[in-house]
Amino acid sequence: MIMYIGPELDGITRANQIFNYDPEAIKAEAAKIEPLSRYLFVDLDNIVSAKKELHTKGSLLFLAYEKTIKTISKEE
Repeated sequence: MIMYIGPELDGITRANQIFNYDPEAIKAEAAKIEPLSRYLFVDLDNIVSAKKELHTKGSLLFLAYEKTIKTISKEE
């Protein structure tokens, strides 16, 4: 199972959405908005470490989240 741990992407995915399959098409749509958002889809087996990384300044997931937020804020 895969969980999206990024901010809501209107019409694509919502925050903390869980997929019981690998959502390649959804990842591709998210990447069209912000390429780094692809990294915000994490395997539930690794969710604890991913959430820690998400809150660790300078980590890949932290940067991916911040960049995604900035990108969608510009679109509004």
